[in-house]
Amino acid sequence: MTEKLVSLGREELKAVIREAIREELFTVGLRADEQAHVEAARRDFFFLRRLREATESTASRVGMAVMLSLVTGLLTVLWFGLKGTVK
Repeated sequence: MTEKLVSLGREELKAVIREAIREELFTVGLRADEQAHVEAARRDFFFLRRLREATESTASRVGMAVMLSLVTGLLTVLWFGLKGTVK
């Protein structure tokens, strides 16, 4: 098998790389052939980022609430135990 080397200029190489990236994005369902599609994908990714951040924030707050309730319950049991022992 013989390989043929091709010399490309900087702009030609950029065009080839852009086309290859567009084809690969298209195979995974992202269209980048028109500016409207690019903007729609950008908004979709922004929405997903906000959703992820909101989910992480909610999980953090729920975790803190669970920890607070466990500590409060433990302190309550300890208080009633000490109160019953002191009498």
